[in-house]
Amino acid sequence: MSDDRSSPYTTLALNTKVEEDFIAPLTAVRGALEILRDTPDLDVAEQQRFLDTALRGCAKLGTSIQELAATVYDAGRRNSPNKSINLPEATYREYVSRVHTLDEYETIELDLSDFEFSSAAIVNEFYDVIEELVAASGRDWYFLVNYRDCRIWPEAWIAFAHRGKKINAICSLGTVRYAESVSAGDENLGSRFDPDLFPSRDAALERIQALKAAR
Repeated sequence: MSDDRSSPYTTLALNTKVEEDFIAPLTAVRGALEILRDTPDLDVAEQQRFLDTALRGCAKLGTSIQELAATVYDAGRRNSPNKSINLPEATYREYVSRVHTLDEYETIELDLSDFEFSSAAIVNEFYDVIEELVAASGRDWYFLVNYRDCRIWPEAWIAFAHRGKKINAICSLGTVRYAESVSAGDENLGSRFDPDLFPSRDAALERIQALKAAR
């Protein structure tokens, strides 16, 4: 007989968490949407009630996915201070070339223009390089991010959101994003990811100056 008496309880806890964090909210979203689809004559108040139910379920799923991402994408990475060491030299140079220090603004500019994040692996490679460069500077920075024609594919979204939030928490004094132009009709562009993009680099830098003044 196994001495691991905690295993059934661990399994039960995991099953409960999956039920609460994923299955229950997904069931609520699906049920609400099916009612809205199959009952077109609902009055406005009832429609709103089911829409609110679906939105709450989506919010819960979003939180659960972020928590899962934090576990998955950080696993095995915390004790590796030089995570970019195995990158091909050309890839490393490409990533480093997109990181610019603007000392007069206390700012690091990340040039994501015309860059394609097609997988979580690419997201993690890129942010590993950023984190190492920032750590080497020994200080916190404002971040200025150029999203011009940046493409973030669905399979990269979770990693991108997680790593962006992580670097903000670790070493950011504030982050301002801009996109001077974007291509029409592409659902994966930065403008779809962040509707609050500034329309120009100058406007974004003005915002950073305002953040500094208010500090």
